[in-house]
Amino acid sequence: MRTPIRATRDGAGAGAASRKIATAVAAVAFVAWLPAAAFADETTPDKQRKDWPCKQILVDTVSLPAVWSGPSIEDVDWRADPATAELVRLLAARKTPLDTADHAIESFASAAGPDKTKKLTALFAGLFATLNSERSEIIDGLVRFGRKQKELAARIRTENAELQKSPDATAPEGVAADNPQSKKLELDLRAFEEGQRSISFVCEAPTLVEQRLFALARSIQNSLD
Repeated sequence: MRTPIRATRDGAGAGAASRKIATAVAAVAFVAWLPAAAFADETTPDKQRKDWPCKQILVDTVSLPAVWSGPSIEDVDWRADPATAELVRLLAARKTPLDTADHAIESFASAAGPDKTKKLTALFAGLFATLNSERSEIIDGLVRFGRKQKELAARIRTENAELQKSPDATAPEGVAADNPQSKKLELDLRAFEEGQRSISFVCEAPTLVEQRLFALARSIQNSLD
């Protein structure tokens, strides 16, 4: 997928730009897209599986038994108690250090008296609902991003193919550096590459939410004993 650029006064610069575009287009063809289904749990909806952009395995929701072995949280109305709802908000926030969260859970348990089991169960129910919802929103955003990257990759391939059909493409001096098609291709390549650089960090977000939920569940269950 070579896109030659016509030499200008700075022939070396034109050649470097040509090599850069050729390499970038080849990278787009390779990256977009690894089989997303290979990184999706079999229970994940098809619409998410096909556009998942991360190498991390996509699991649609965190399973309750995987994080909680305490009392049932079915039909628990954790919002009924303002103190519980406020603590859920505090603990769910990633800016709250886990050490601080542990101390807050211990204090909450100590103040609960005979209602400790009921209140701690409600606290976990709130955290499970809140963090699972937050995680789902992150996943939805990643899927939308993955879909846009795939669409951008397809556009890049089309633009490159059209550029290769231009009269200049077969000329010895190559495509002119100021060719509008070439400039559009470069802009789209840059956008795609920037997206790929950022995605590796964003893909960690669902795992970080899971880890926080596991840690908070463990702390609550320790206070139940």
